[in-house]
Amino acid sequence: MSLSQKKPHVLIICINPYIRIEFQDYLHSVLGDHILFDTSAPSDITDSSQLLPYQCVLFSSTKVQDEFSIPIPGSISQIVCTRTFNHAFLDQIIRIPPGEKVYVVNDFFDSTLSTIQQFEEFGLSQYQFIPYSSETQETDLSIRYAITVGEPRLVPGHIRNVINIGNRIIDISTINELCVLFHLPARLGNQITRNYISHILKVVKTAGSYYSSFVFSQQLLLATVSNLPFAVCLLDEGGTIMAVNKHFSKDWGFSKKQGIGTPFSHCLPHAYSRILFNQTADYRIANHMDVPMLLSVMELSFPNHTRVCLLTSKPAVNQETDINAPPLLSDPALSQGQEPDTSPIERQRSSFSNLVTVSERFQEVLSYARRLSLYDFPVLIQGESGTQKKMLAKAIHQSSSRRRCPFVSLNQLLTLSGCDLPEILEAANHGTLLVDHIEKLSPKMQDFLAQLLQNTASDSLLPQRSWDIRVIATSAPNLYSLVQENAFQENLFFHLSTAVLDTIPLKERREDIPLLLEHFFRSLFHHSPFQMDAILSKSLYQFLLSYDYPGNVKELMNLAQYFSSLYAAHPLILSQLPSYIRDSLANTGDNLTALKRQVLTIIKNTPKSGRASIQKALSESGAQISDGKLRGLLKELSDQELILVHRTKGGCEITEEGLALLVRGG
Repeated sequence: MSLSQKKPHVLIICINPYIRIEFQDYLHSVLGDHILFDTSAPSDITDSSQLLPYQCVLFSSTKVQDEFSIPIPGSISQIVCTRTFNHAFLDQIIRIPPGEKVYVVNDFFDSTLSTIQQFEEFGLSQYQFIPYSSETQETDLSIRYAITVGEPRLVPGHIRNVINIGNRIIDISTINELCVLFHLPARLGNQITRNYISHILKVVKTAGSYYSSFVFSQQLLLATVSNLPFAVCLLDEGGTIMAVNKHFSKDWGFSKKQGIGTPFSHCLPHAYSRILFNQTADYRIANHMDVPMLLSVMELSFPNHTRVCLLTSKPAVNQETDINAPPLLSDPALSQGQEPDTSPIERQRSSFSNLVTVSERFQEVLSYARRLSLYDFPVLIQGESGTQKKMLAKAIHQSSSRRRCPFVSLNQLLTLSGCDLPEILEAANHGTLLVDHIEKLSPKMQDFLAQLLQNTASDSLLPQRSWDIRVIATSAPNLYSLVQENAFQENLFFHLSTAVLDTIPLKERREDIPLLLEHFFRSLFHHSPFQMDAILSKSLYQFLLSYDYPGNVKELMNLAQYFSSLYAAHPLILSQLPSYIRDSLANTGDNLTALKRQVLTIIKNTPKSGRASIQKALSESGAQISDGKLRGLLKELSDQELILVHRTKGGCEITEEGLALLVRGG
């Protein structure tokens, strides 16, 4: 490199190549008009003469300086870079709940201790920082947060809350030291200092505001929970008690002081220690005094926040007088790690847990649906037939505060002989009324729903009393388009559309097809071990992955049931698809000539047939064809993937596609 004589030269010596580049870029951005910066690894310097073009050597750390074995001429200044954490990440660090243990992760133990010291000097005293490096032997599984200095690969795998603040940056003191060494204008150093401090103050202001709000929110939450007149507790997503009042702690035999920060399951009799209580469900379990208690768990999910669970408890009523009461969870079942078939855990699994997906778009739909379960306003679910609209409606109900009350289908009630509107209201009172295919409702029933949602009464429709009913409606077409066509009541639409969920066609979430197939097969084969390739041939499986499913998830479930009824120890093939799908297969057969179909039939009936055998069979049926023409015809069938042409004496075989085509044509 050509070294200019107008500016002083500084050589940055650093082991890590990425940090060398970061240092050079940063120093050039602030001092590049006055100083030239080069970089080198320590191992690249083998002789003192290589240092002579430079006026200063800047070591990235004391360790690098101590281990540098090449003598440095006395005319060359030496500076050890002071590094600090990147203050731009301070607002993320301050969001960690106060009092938490936090791993600080870096490659070397000494650099980790240095970072912790800088955190503490900056005033981050509300956390218990614990060093963690490649030299650490044991991991504390109770720690839930980690801050890493550009080394995310070293973070223990069980920690999900990770803040990567990147490599430590050059501290302002090193900048000032270079300014003094090379007699740079004082105004330059002052300007750099002002910019640096201004940036930190902005971050501190943001972080301080957040911290003040966080502390106030925490105090308000604790005060509210403590003063509620009934037993209540809040758990974090790991099942640890965040807040609890005296009524709840009395129900379960522990003090508030003992409870905070303790997994709730540890506060219960040993038989229940395996239950996390982190999903919406109702439990009837005995406390330490052997008193049956009703424990209700509601999952609370909000955007950009970790999940929490709200627990309430009260003495259980006699199960004989309450048909909705969950069964008492018995010690023997739980001690064996099992749950009764009728347990509330199993009941909970019939809600959102049955809506299996890996699709990001559908996961967003489910996330919104979970949030809607926390509220009580009407919901409109729109989407194509078979896109699990009714399952979503039931999941919202089962995850809501109404889950122990009826979930009633208006459509089913209307089909019952003699079921009038008052009976519908009585059946659904305090629960949820599902209106499936609301677009098909008669004008009279639209008026009925509109009055119900407005809490108004009419002599002809609603009895003169108030009703406590949540309405969830589903529609295949876009309901507002029907309003615009005067085919649906506008007033009713706007009462229903407080919250609208749009489902997703299966062809737009193809990544879910393998998962759903496995889910349905496991249920149909009673959860016994199975291999997909033992049930479906490769061609059939690939077809199912690419098929458009006009009936969506419902059609896929029907196909799984259909295949399970056909399965007889051998993989099913394309020709065993239902006839309505076979008839809609690719247009391969539309231009299939009678001669090609005849050749396919011969190959099907006499596998491994060679050209001579095929020619003979054709001749016997009155069809004459030359060897050259037959060769070309077989190539066309092979290119269409209807047959396999084997080399030497292997002959020809019909493929699943060819067989399906013949079955279709037959």
